[in-house]
Amino acid sequence: MSVKSEIIEKIKKHAHENEGQAIVIASQGGKTAIKLAEGLGKGAKIITISEFSYSDSDKKVMKKQKITALENADLPLQDLREMRETLLMFDSGIKAALEVASIAASNGLVDGQFVTVAGSGKGIDTALVVNTVHPMQEAISEPLKQLKIERILASPLI
Repeated sequence: MSVKSEIIEKIKKHAHENEGQAIVIASQGGKTAIKLAEGLGKGAKIITISEFSYSDSDKKVMKKQKITALENADLPLQDLREMRETLLMFDSGIKAALEVASIAASNGLVDGQFVTVAGSGKGIDTALVVNTVHPMQEAISEPLKQLKIERILASPLI
């Protein structure tokens, strides 16, 4: 997956305005997370999530760049057909970004507002600002649905 410079600039601008906010990225092999970390520079709190394992060489680079890696993650939307298909109506990047956001939140890696990044297979094309604090949280029984999209930084839809 490629890392588009205009997406990095939007994420960098948001990160500068919201210092310390985590950036969660869907990265199957880890290379995209590494490129994002290089593009954002030191100080970016990056969390990469994959349903697969990362190579030992990529793990070394991630450790050096202080990227938190969660491997072999279960994808919660794969078993929720209605939700998966509804999100795919928007875009596969939206679905993947919300899926890794949910995984990060359920594993205690993020709390409050953060950025989630993914792509549709042709490179990173989606960046969302998400919040784990949903104003209607008490009325939502499914934890996966308790995330609130605060802002769309980048999407093929806009």
